[in-house]
Amino acid sequence: MIRYLRNTGLILLCLISVKIYGQETISFGLSGVYNFPLKTIAAGFRANVPLGERLAVSPQVKYAPKFNDIHEIMAGANLHYNLITNVRRRGDELISEPRKPIVYLAAGVLYNRWINYTPSLNAKAKANNVLPEAGLGIAAGGNILRIFAEGKYNILWNESYGEIGVLIYPYNKRSSKALRCP
Repeated sequence: MIRYLRNTGLILLCLISVKIYGQETISFGLSGVYNFPLKTIAAGFRANVPLGERLAVSPQVKYAPKFNDIHEIMAGANLHYNLITNVRRRGDELISEPRKPIVYLAAGVLYNRWINYTPSLNAKAKANNVLPEAGLGIAAGGNILRIFAEGKYNILWNESYGEIGVLIYPYNKRSSKALRCP
């Protein structure tokens, strides 16, 4: 488990060092996760790296502690496509209006390590799994701090889960004015 966290940390460090040419800045977040069919809870950590006006990649790590029936760790990435964005164009200039909400589609893949694995009714479930997922999310708030909520569906295991958390934008200026990018 430590090896997976270390590798994920290395990936996040590499992403932080990449210069971003977008309207938003990199953000980091913490979240709580609830798996509806299993009735388990988890904690999550993520980064959000904008790739353009409507696209972002979100590397994520989630951990469901051993007091749950399913003790697991998940690490992977989602691609976010903004359906409703907080960016507008003024000529050649992109302007981000942080107080406007963002609604996005999310799709990605997670590596899942089921720590207390035991054979179950789901024949597809093993100790090590690769899980595709898709969902919908919303983020709203201010220039430095935003709340996000997501609903996702694990296509392989036919499970849905909800996630709610906070995103911190440490590289945004403290001003509440619109952010301008060249």
